[in-house]
Amino acid sequence: MRLARKRTPKQENKGAAEWLLTYGDLVTLLLTFFVMLFSFSTIDAQKWQSLVSALGGQTGILESGKVINEKPDTGDNPSIDDFLELFPGGTDKLNDFQGDEDSEHDTEDEFVRLYKAIEGFLEEREIPAEVKISDAHTEILLRFKDTVLFDSGAANIKQDAKEILVGISDVLDEFQEHISRVRIDGHADIIPVNPRKHPTNWELSAERAVNVVRFLCEEQGFDPSKLSAAAYGEFHPIDDSNTEEGLSRNRRVEVFIIREIKSGEITEID
Repeated sequence: MRLARKRTPKQENKGAAEWLLTYGDLVTLLLTFFVMLFSFSTIDAQKWQSLVSALGGQTGILESGKVINEKPDTGDNPSIDDFLELFPGGTDKLNDFQGDEDSEHDTEDEFVRLYKAIEGFLEEREIPAEVKISDAHTEILLRFKDTVLFDSGAANIKQDAKEILVGISDVLDEFQEHISRVRIDGHADIIPVNPRKHPTNWELSAERAVNVVRFLCEEQGFDPSKLSAAAYGEFHPIDDSNTEEGLSRNRRVEVFIIREIKSGEITEID
């Protein structure tokens, strides 16, 4: 008589292998380790603030995203400062970032501000003139076109042009301590002038420049030691003298504003 073989019970599936538990613990420890490293590093305050705002439901992540937390702020929600305090130097970094913006605005170059003030005045009054500043911020060129200040062939300043010079003078007065010299250059085209008034274009361009200088000095009280005049006749054209448009550009008055260079302000220009 043969005995029946005893059946061995089938192994039951008890879930994941035990080594996965050790692996999961290792991954968790590594994640904790890298979070600690991140907390010790320097945080970009602006990016961190954007991240916190997005996670806190203050703004949608996408432009069309809907705010998740639509409950009114009762003051219990953590602020950006609360989050930054969790990281070493986080609040200081944010303050430094905000301070850099303020200091950049406060320390804007005064000569650049003068340039922008002149540019704004010309645009506001719609005056046909050009204004440029040198790359080194040491010189500003203000160029009045054609008959803005004078009638054709005349050297007397037009009445409406005096209002323009008054406005320019007011701007210059505001920044006078940053100005070393203001030079007025007179230019003419190649067309001969009335010889009884002006024998050559030298006299015409010279008288125009001198009249502007006298107006700024005598009428506006600008420091005469900072004023000068120069005449170039028709010998320094900026356009083709064979076209009417070129002749119009060559008939001009230019105002060169030279910066006052103080001790310690000279820097190397790349």
